[in-house]
Amino acid sequence: MPLRIAIVTQDEPFYMPTFFEAFFDELSEKVVIDSVTILDLLDDSMAELAARMYGLYGPWNFLRRGIEFAYRKTLSSIGDSYSVANIANRNGVPVKTRENVNESEFVSYLEESNIDVLLSVSAPEVFDSAILTAPNWGCINVHTASLPEYRGMLPTFWALYQGEDEIGVTVHTMVEEIDRGKIVRQTTFLVDSNDTLDDVITRGKRVGGKEAAAALAAIADGTVELTEMSGKGSYYSFPTADDRREFQRRGREVL
Repeated sequence: MPLRIAIVTQDEPFYMPTFFEAFFDELSEKVVIDSVTILDLLDDSMAELAARMYGLYGPWNFLRRGIEFAYRKTLSSIGDSYSVANIANRNGVPVKTRENVNESEFVSYLEESNIDVLLSVSAPEVFDSAILTAPNWGCINVHTASLPEYRGMLPTFWALYQGEDEIGVTVHTMVEEIDRGKIVRQTTFLVDSNDTLDDVITRGKRVGGKEAAAALAAIADGTVELTEMSGKGSYYSFPTADDRREFQRRGREVL
């Protein structure tokens, strides 16, 4: 029997399409995607989200990003590839939208549809214990860092902030503590001193899509090997405007 997968993600037009293009290109024939559930970008108001993005990008890059966001969203509405929903539909996968996956209705769907693995990709919501235990095999998440280092928000920013020349990508089982669990797959890729944050996040999503597909193939084949996360690691929150200015002072650019 094929491994039945449900995916929870968000449909932002910059990085998620890159992940899912790579993911579907590498997906094993032994893996069936039952559905993709799309959540709101963040549990914030538009004003709070705009303020957070303004702090991350600064005035000029915030304007550039806003214009590009509108452009990509417009193209997505006519079927372009800047949309997770469009990519999923092209691969024959049903797409659903929800405000909250922790509702009993979604838990019942996972159980009644005999979902083996729930894959979380930048899902902007913390999963309750009922969700974590609903799939037959379990839940896995993709995090662009060598966990347990750089747990939390925007790990690529913090890795570059700390001067790392390698960026990790970890596929791990999910537990109630954020970015913990056991390692399913873990790899790294090199970054150049001239790479922007945007460059590195894009590359990380491409690597993450391939690693997620490989992890699911190993689970389907019964060859998966789980590794404990060793050490306390580190945890970071979303960068502030002061963090971004220091990031730039250290020689890095956001865009």
